Amino acid sequence: MQILRHRTALLRRRFSGPVQLLLDDGLLTTQTSFFDYGCGYGEDVKFLKKMQFEAAGWDPHFAPEKPKKGAQIVNLGYILNVIENAAERKETLKAAFDLSENLLVVAVMIRAAGPLVATEVAFGDGILTSWHTFQKYFSPREFREYLESTLGVEARLVSPGIAYVFKNAELQQQFLQNRFANSKAGIAESLRQQIVQETISRWVSLYHELGRAPDKTEFADLGTIKRIFGSAEAAAEALRAELNPETVKQAAERHKSALLIALSRELIRTDTRLKPSDLKDETAQQVRLYYGKWDAAKTAALVRLKELGDLAQVSRYINESSVGKVLPDDIYIHRDSLEYAPEMLQLLVELAKTILPPDVEWNIAKIARNSYHVTFMEYANFYEDAHPRLLGAMKVLLHKNKLDYRDYRTRENPPILHRKELFIHSGHPLFETFSQLSRAEEEAGLLGRNDIGTVEGWLKLLAARGMRVDGHSLMPI
Repeated sequence: MQILRHRTALLRRRFSGPVQLLLDDGLLTTQTSFFDYGCGYGEDVKFLKKMQFEAAGWDPHFAPEKPKKGAQIVNLGYILNVIENAAERKETLKAAFDLSENLLVVAVMIRAAGPLVATEVAFGDGILTSWHTFQKYFSPREFREYLESTLGVEARLVSPGIAYVFKNAELQQQFLQNRFANSKAGIAESLRQQIVQETISRWVSLYHELGRAPDKTEFADLGTIKRIFGSAEAAAEALRAELNPETVKQAAERHKSALLIALSRELIRTDTRLKPSDLKDETAQQVRLYYGKWDAAKTAALVRLKELGDLAQVSRYINESSVGKVLPDDIYIHRDSLEYAPEMLQLLVELAKTILPPDVEWNIAKIARNSYHVTFMEYANFYEDAHPRLLGAMKVLLHKNKLDYRDYRTRENPPILHRKELFIHSGHPLFETFSQLSRAEEEAGLLGRNDIGTVEGWLKLLAARGMRVDGHSLMPI
């Protein structure tokens, strides 16, 4: 699974929370150098430069050519929570701290422990969103302890999800004196406003992720939003400046597409006799939120299914696939990695399976590019054998609603597979093992030939070269 970290970047129309707090606290002035570590679109830097501040930034996706340089204040805003690798997360925090001369400000997403929402899947120490992004939510206590244990210095939580880590003792003392010069009532009001702002920020973030206003099952603090603005619609209108129309549009299209795929699967399963009462509660909710009425969603799903009859579209999906062995006329994908193929190819396999007898064993799906065929192939011990033998192949002729089976079990010289890593997704635990064998065979000049596609041809070549395959290692005889 590829994590798309850059998708978490927001196009802002005003300062981010941590930068605004630095300005409010008087820590960031025109006499202070500022560096934004992971600046995203660079809006904070642009706004500060317009105000004659000395500011710069770097981002691995949006500004990789910019240098990472030290500054009196370094901002690490909402970066740690999108890094799925725990070791890399710590190294990033240390790197930003090393660049800071007087102060490092760190901001993360804060959320109390609780059940995942419908669009979230547990992954590592965080969650995967439907947008293929990762989020690690911290509790306030966990956030502070994480900073202090990683950096070995005191961290001060100054707002929900925002902490200051001082290197300059004089600056820290100045900050404390200014911060606590306020009355108790002023501090209480400040905290209340900070909590409200944090709630709004989380609502805006989820709005961007869903492509619409979250409902009560997706956003636990929806009541707070409604008390502030009157309704979700009024909130969207009032916060129009915070919502990026293009981000919202893309998210909505992505979720609607995923919903149509799910509905298409059910339509295939029920031979298009699917009724609203057949839907799972979660799917029915998505239909209501994205399409309003069942008939509109069903019509859109049927239109999507018709794409399966367009061979030019099928060919395009084959070209776009990040998994599978692609040949001029077909693509071969292991059934355990089908979920990583374009969803329309998955649907094509689902459609073919409605014709496939239930007792047919298979582990490789072969999807034709220029004809309405899907072949379900069974290879012996795919994961265990370095070059599995073909046992049988059932071709489903979709346009004729017919089957064509070929049995290879009794053949003395059956076809075999090479380059097994091409049939599985790159995140599979055995991907590198298979890849290493293929590299060794290629370096030995054993691949790219026309005479190695069968057992006898392969063994003959190995013997001629004085080699053998032991497990998934190429060895001399």
